[in-house]
Amino acid sequence: MTKTVAIKGMKCEGCTENVAKAFNAVAGVDSVKVDLDSKQAVVTGDPKDQDLIDALAETHYSVESIQ
Repeated sequence: MTKTVAIKGMKCEGCTENVAKAFNAVAGVDSVKVDLDSKQAVVTGDPKDQDLIDALAETHYSVESIQ
């Protein structure tokens, strides 16, 4: 399963690394690809949406939507 997560607050490549690290720590995540230009992350695996939201709640970023 693949989920596209729109992220608010990313401004640099360091931000993408922080988001990827946060999402990779979530149970059920197999891989993460974060794109700064689109401000989205593509998450592969079967994580719960709330777990992805919670993972970013502890950072400077937030989830705008999950599709």
